[in-house]
Amino acid sequence: MTSATKVLLVDDDPSVLRLAQFSLEDRGLTVVLAEDGETALELLRNDDFQLVVLDLMMPGKSGFEVLRSLRASERNADVPVYFLTAMANPHESEEAGAADVLGYLRKPFDPFEFANTAEQALNRPV
Repeated sequence: MTSATKVLLVDDDPSVLRLAQFSLEDRGLTVVLAEDGETALELLRNDDFQLVVLDLMMPGKSGFEVLRSLRASERNADVPVYFLTAMANPHESEEAGAADVLGYLRKPFDPFEFANTAEQALNRPV
């Protein structure tokens, strides 16, 4: 991984964004932040990312809606995605079970474990 490795973090809670950003930048990753789904989609239309971490429940466009748009695009259709959620069991939702994501990261999260999970996703064979 290099500083050219870009991760998009999307969450409507600025404190979650700051903690996640710090934990990834500490590993040498370039981090781009979005506080809502519309901003995330605009960033995804104009840039390439190697990993996206999406809050599941946001005002406006939800993480599910952003994921559907992402998968329908040519630019970032294959980018790995993790959902970030405070839900106790996100798999109970039919939509969550059908989502094309690497997994679910629970809030609150341990910054060290969060960064390790992101690095594993970035280093996985394609």
